[in-house]
Amino acid sequence: MKKVFFETLVPDELIASVNGRSLVLQPVGSLEWHGPHMGMGMDTSNAMAVAKKVAERLNGIVMPPLYIGTETRRSTEILRKLGFSGDEDITGMDFPENSIKSFYWPPEMFEEIVRTQTEFLVRMGFRQIVWINGHGADAQLEILNRVCKEYSAVSHRSVTTFMTLSPDCGVGIGHAGLAETAIFEYTCPEAVEIDKLPPRSEKLYNTKYAIVDNETFTDGPNDDFSVRYDPRDATPELGKRLVEYSVRECINNINKDYDRYMQGGD
Repeated sequence: MKKVFFETLVPDELIASVNGRSLVLQPVGSLEWHGPHMGMGMDTSNAMAVAKKVAERLNGIVMPPLYIGTETRRSTEILRKLGFSGDEDITGMDFPENSIKSFYWPPEMFEEIVRTQTEFLVRMGFRQIVWINGHGADAQLEILNRVCKEYSAVSHRSVTTFMTLSPDCGVGIGHAGLAETAIFEYTCPEAVEIDKLPPRSEKLYNTKYAIVDNETFTDGPNDDFSVRYDPRDATPELGKRLVEYSVRECINNINKDYDRYMQGGD
């Protein structure tokens, strides 16, 4: 099988890849609290799994993953949707009852790393550079989208970003809930310990476990601020299905972006 990991390629193989399909994928995520039942590398593990499968199917190269993520302070409005009073000083998913803190990089530092890594890949000669992002923080999404757009304009390369999990996947998504737990059970089963959560008969509350449905931010919370999409229902089979969905969506986006690039479009 053809090598796909950048760090394993000898120079001749790397040159052949740059001169061939010339696709490189850069997984990026975070080291972030994901409930008491999961390890902190879920976002990056998801991004890496998607990147590997995409590279194998499109003859691309996967860069070593970047375990970096950025976050900002929660607004009063969002805090109240989560079940807090609104006066708390909370960044990202670092809720007061969490037992450990996440590794959140300042936005300006995160942006500098993204710019520098993109510059390296442009200099190496890759014609299509795709940031596979597993961390859905607003600041991270904004920075990746903006930097990719700028580099596409100035480098005459196709530089894009892809978020690994979307609301269209057919399963309710959120932070450390059903979808993410299932994905981690599939990509890294040793990092999930469901028995760290209370029995299925007990509800999981946003403020207590920092497990949150995306719908809480968009449509509003449950009346009691409990979790809709329960991580205790997760299975590796569901995780595999969600990863494969992301892979198909990513391949579609990559092919469309490359066609635009080859046609000289924006």
